[in-house]
Amino acid sequence: MKVRKSFTIDERLLSELSEFRWRNRINSLSEALERVLRIGLNSLKTMQEVKEDEEVLEQRRINNETYSRIVGELSRYRGKYIVIALGKFIGAADSFEEAMEILRREAPEAKHAIIEKVGREVVVEREWPGLLERLK
Repeated sequence: MKVRKSFTIDERLLSELSEFRWRNRINSLSEALERVLRIGLNSLKTMQEVKEDEEVLEQRRINNETYSRIVGELSRYRGKYIVIALGKFIGAADSFEEAMEILRREAPEAKHAIIEKVGREVVVEREWPGLLERLK
């Protein structure tokens, strides 16, 4: 059963949909939209998306708490990549690849981990007028 609904669509997207319609010789815009939606939904079903389960969310929370607790002590690892997983600091490495190896070796069952280069400078490319005042 077909149902008539109205919705708002971006002009650029509508233009692309219209072009899709003409290239594929589809009779109406609604048929073209239906075909695109079916293709999109079918591709989502077949994609192997990583779903975050409760365990991932819990490990993320614990790892972030651990990071917050030890962030003041990380200065001695300046220029190195630190690895936190399963709620523990599990090592430091000179390269990202070495950090990944530490993670694979020390916590292969981890579903979430933090790997961060200590002391990485954050460069501000522009200033937002009044931003600091708003944050006070």
